[in-house]
Amino acid sequence: MTSMKITGISLMVCLLVMHSHTFPDISAIVDGPVSLPCNCSGDKVEWTIFSPIKASIAECHHGVCEIKPPFNKSFSFLGNTSSGNFSISINSTRYNDLGMYRCTCNGKQVSGGKLHVYDPRIVTGVEGNITSLPCYGDTRLDAKDVQWKKDGKDLLEYTRAKPNETSAGRFSVSKQGFQDGDLSLHISSVNLSDAGFYLCLIHDESREGDPRAVVLKVKKHQPEHQPPTTPNCYIKYLVVALVLGLVSLIVIGAIVYSRIKDCKKPEEDTPTSPVQEESQMIPKYSSTQIIQD
Repeated sequence: MTSMKITGISLMVCLLVMHSHTFPDISAIVDGPVSLPCNCSGDKVEWTIFSPIKASIAECHHGVCEIKPPFNKSFSFLGNTSSGNFSISINSTRYNDLGMYRCTCNGKQVSGGKLHVYDPRIVTGVEGNITSLPCYGDTRLDAKDVQWKKDGKDLLEYTRAKPNETSAGRFSVSKQGFQDGDLSLHISSVNLSDAGFYLCLIHDESREGDPRAVVLKVKKHQPEHQPPTTPNCYIKYLVVALVLGLVSLIVIGAIVYSRIKDCKKPEEDTPTSPVQEESQMIPKYSSTQIIQD
């Protein structure tokens, strides 16, 4: 009996140690970046993937690190390995990068966990409007709940045990929808901060909905017929007004000048009588009479 207790205690301690050296499940998007954490103060560090395939990814000996092919095409060390940061990053995640990863330091696991890779549905909402994120799943038999997560954090949980608790703030699911297999998340008034990566999980997170993941993008609301409020708009309209005014003045000036010119033409064209010049050879007669004595 004593030996069984000791064995049980040893197993519990072993499980606790292993659990403390694991990181939470990490989610990545196809073609997007992701990082896996690892810190070690030893001389030998190794990264491996052990499910669904087994392969050595990278090794470090006395500070000299090498990432093995074919992983060297997309994997790289994220931090300063000389300070003990042996975290790795995937620059462009492929779907086949999903699996269980482990980091060992001098032969002992110091970090590890599961990497999920998704090709999410893209949903675009407008700030202030109602938006729904789709998710469907079979809830007829053992599905007791649905959970929605945003960026890895719990957002909303709906359970059969509490059928009337369908909302959390602006977020909600439909009671009738759950019975029909529609687990979509409804957002009553979308904020810009609601943009992010959403997961739909069913029955204690044991299975995923369809689609498995949704990325929400939120556009800023633009009021209709909004008058310009920026200084640049005022400057633009002022310049346009000045140009139009200058053009108008030029046109009016040209018209006035043309009318004045037309009015002067008749006076210039009127014929005048020729002035006859007196000849020096013709004697002039004076009207003055000569008085003789």
